[in-house]
This record gives sequence, C-alpha cells and structure tokens, in this order.
Amino acid sequence: MGFLLLAANGAACAADDGIPALLKFAEQRQAPPAALGEDAARKPAPAPAAKSAAIAGADGVRLTSLKQSLQQQAEKIRQLERQLAAAQAAAAPKRERAAVDIRPLADALKGLRQAVAPVPEVGALAASLTRAEQRSARLAAQLAQQQQRIDTLLAERQQATEPPLLASEADQQAYAAGVSLGRDIVHLQQENRRAGLEADSRLLLAGIADTLAGRLRLDEAAIDSALRTAQQRLQQTQAPPRDDKAYLADFARQEGVKQDALGFYYRVDYAGNGAIGADDRVDIVVRESLVDGRVVKDMELAGTVISQPLTRYPPLFRAAIEKLQRHGSITLVVPPALAYGKQGSPPAIPPDATMIYTLRIADVQP
Repeated sequence: MGFLLLAANGAACAADDGIPALLKFAEQRQAPPAALGEDAARKPAPAPAAKSAAIAGADGVRLTSLKQSLQQQAEKIRQLERQLAAAQAAAAPKRERAAVDIRPLADALKGLRQAVAPVPEVGALAASLTRAEQRSARLAAQLAQQQQRIDTLLAERQQATEPPLLASEADQQAYAAGVSLGRDIVHLQQENRRAGLEADSRLLLAGIADTLAGRLRLDEAAIDSALRTAQQRLQQTQAPPRDDKAYLADFARQEGVKQDALGFYYRVDYAGNGAIGADDRVDIVVRESLVDGRVVKDMELAGTVISQPLTRYPPLFRAAIEKLQRHGSITLVVPPALAYGKQGSPPAIPPDATMIYTLRIADVQP
C-alpha cells in the first residue's frame, strides 16, 4: 500500500509541475465527439470567447479538487510513515528489554541433576561391591591354582598307584627287592605286635619313600635316637623270656616252615626271581636276634652288605642262600648247636642261645 501511495504522490507532483499533462487533459476535453447528432448540428455554436471562458473555469475547479485530493493523500502517507517509524522505534527497545524468565528452567535442571547424582549410600555400596568383586577375582585365581596343584598331585598319585610293568628282568629284580623289603617290614611289624607295639604303616612307607628320594625329614642323630628309643621300649614291653626250645617248637608249627637237613628250621618269605649260580658272587643283608626279641646285629639299619662268592659262605648260610633266587628273603630259626653253642658270644649272646636270622639277597653278580 505504501508503494501505491508513493506512486500516487509522484504522479501528483508531476501534475503540479508538468503543464503538458494539463494540456493533454484540456485537449481531451476539447476534442469533439466522433459523431454528432442532427440536433447538435442544428444548434448554433456559442461564441468562441464565451466557450473558452467556460472551459477554463471548469478545468480550474477540477484541478483544484485534484490538488486537494493529492495533498490529502500525501498527508496520509506521511502520517502512516510516521506511525510506522514510531512503531518500529517502539518495537526495537521492547525486543532488547524483553527478558525470558529462566528460573523455572533452572529449577528443573537442578532437580534433574539431583536425581542423576549418586546418593552417598549408593556410592559407598558401589565401592564395597567393587572391592568384593576384586576379592572374588583374587580368590578365584587362588582357587584355580589350588585346583591345578590338586590335579597335579592326583595325576602323580594315580601314576604311583598304577601297577608297574614288569616286562624286563631288571624291572622284575627291582620289584623283587621291594617285595623283600616289604616282607622284612611285615615281619618286624608282627614282632612289634607280639611285643605290644604298633607302628603306623603310613609313616613306615613315608620313611621308605623319603629315603629313596633323598629328602629325609630327620637328621641322622634324630634317626639313631628314635631307633634306640624304639628298641628300648620294645625290650621293656616284651614278655618274660621264653624257653628257646619252646620258641623253636612254636616256630616249627607255623605255616610254611620247613626243616633243613642240617637241622635248622626256615620259612621262605620271598623266593625271588632268577637262579643263582654256584660260582656267582652273592651280596646278602642279615638281621640277627634272640628269641626274646633283642636284636644283636641289623645290617639293614647299618647299611652294610656281605659280598663274597657263594662257595665261601658258612654251610648254614650257603644252605639258606641255595633255597632262594635273586632278591629272595628267608627267615631261619637255628638251634644252639648250629649257632654259637654252649659258650655263646658274651655279652650279647648268652650260652645255648637259639638264634633267629632274617636273610635277604641284595644282589648277585656272575
């Protein structure tokens, strides 16, 4: 609308200053009609002077009216422009001064932060949970290590409990030696039981295993002291000495006992494996004791061995060795006439003593 009013204002200004427009307007007013009626033709034309004066008066009135109309339009345009400028000036400060109240938004944001922030109790619980998870992980690792150790021990024990293969002669000899040792241990346990003493088999086996592995848990002094104490207790708890003849008669009635042509009684505890030649060199280990349980000599405990050709052994021991094979063992009960006789061997062996020998073949060399 503003553009139209401005255009009209420009046209008005042109009308004020440009006479050609008025001349054109006057010419248009003065132009005769295209066709005149007969009545008009018949009318007499007015005088030229009077006609010009009439036209000039009518045009002046019309021009004055147009000027007033244009002035009014221009004034309206100027008022509208002033109103528009005032409205724009009034609107600009309002936009600058307009402030948004963000307090509700700030309160909502504060509440949201409080809702999201961890409660102190929740934080403490989270820390405790983290520590518990770490401790659980450590315990799980320790448990895995313990389980691995247990699996290793079980595998070793399973291998130890599996019966060994006895394919070769050397394997059989080693096994026979172990059997001979085991029988000696069984024999000692039986004597201890008769004397009222009982030894723990697990500890006996542990001592053998540690000796073979070379990791003794007692030093030599402690071992000797323990053996002496055990021997003293054995002697103290033994029953009163029996008659040698009674002991010999009792042994002769036991299962598997036989009498040799020389007159001694024997029981083969383990026959062994592998014949012994008449010219072979034989290593033996002997334990010598009395019928009351007192031990005179124990080569097993002393770690000593008698090694010589079979032909050089006394008839008693040669006869015992010939009843065995490699790594065999035998128990002999020898009457005084075949042992130390009436004189004995003071102070350890009294006169007319019946002797007990446990003989084991440790090795045989061609």
